[in-house]
Amino acid sequence: MQFLSAQFTESDIKFWVGTGSKKAYFIADFNDNNTPASYAWGYRFDDANLTMEDLINGIAAAEPGIEADIPSGFLYSFNYNHHIPSLDDYWSTWSGPNSDNMVLNNGVNNDPLVNGKWYGISYGFDPDYTYPSTPVAAYHSVWYSSSQIVNWIGAGNNRSLVVIDFGTNSSNGNADSFVFGIQYNGSLNAAQALELIKTQAPYFNYTVSGNQIAGLSLNNFSGTPSGQQAWKLYKGKNLSSWRGQTSLSQIQLTNNEWLGLSFGQRLPFTPTEATNSVLGVASAHKNNFKIYPNPATNFIQIDSNENIKEINIYSVSGQKVLNSLGKKINVQPLEKGIYFVEITTDHQTIIRKLIKQ
Repeated sequence: MQFLSAQFTESDIKFWVGTGSKKAYFIADFNDNNTPASYAWGYRFDDANLTMEDLINGIAAAEPGIEADIPSGFLYSFNYNHHIPSLDDYWSTWSGPNSDNMVLNNGVNNDPLVNGKWYGISYGFDPDYTYPSTPVAAYHSVWYSSSQIVNWIGAGNNRSLVVIDFGTNSSNGNADSFVFGIQYNGSLNAAQALELIKTQAPYFNYTVSGNQIAGLSLNNFSGTPSGQQAWKLYKGKNLSSWRGQTSLSQIQLTNNEWLGLSFGQRLPFTPTEATNSVLGVASAHKNNFKIYPNPATNFIQIDSNENIKEINIYSVSGQKVLNSLGKKINVQPLEKGIYFVEITTDHQTIIRKLIKQ
């Protein structure tokens, strides 16, 4: 039996299945090389004649990412998103009074559900090494989808979400987790995705060191690694399928794939779209800028009553293509298409769309 660093309790569970006054808890540990490898769900019930098999089937029915096969009461297979164990070994089944005090039981169809009891499965039938490890809270795959994004950044046929979770909660209990929707063609690595956001969201900033996030801010929210607190990187296709990544360079996004950044221990949680109103971004000076002509062929002129420090022009993929300190810019070298003009003054940074003819 392995020793756990911290006990996982009922209060940590996010995904509950069923109804009733009684509660049972379920851990599935895939014992593989993925991060995370172990997840927990909650199950509510009233029926006095249920078994662990009913608990597993109920959770599998509620989560599209789970495939469970229990022929004749024997747990043959249990797959969850990218966790697909081979059939060369068996699942061991466990139960006990809490998450870190379970013993091998008599199988999923012979262990009745008891109020307050914990149940677990772990891939590999070895009682010395396959005890269910400390899990993370499982999330539902449909708690958030790209259809909820209103404002998309960039242009192209492919779409991805970038979820940024600061690991804290607001005063009303909602997670301080925010999402950007990005559009692009082909594929993007993580750094390109973040740069694309930066070109259109001047209230977003980040720094990188050694292929890791060294600091990140979103208006008044910020996270700088210190002690045990650090930014963790994830990739997935929905909230239930986050998979830990070791570095920014490891992450390549294609259509419908998500990038997740979380500060602390929580997996990137159900987000709110990152907008000016949500983040409290001031907009009093946003109309004090004018770019003309637009569309443009040869030159553009920037008019502003503020002192302009720098002007950068980015492609829709987030690549910087021009830099200027002057208000008149030669755009003849640019190919036809859509660009984003980043104007930095003494007081703010704003983004304007530019069409090059």
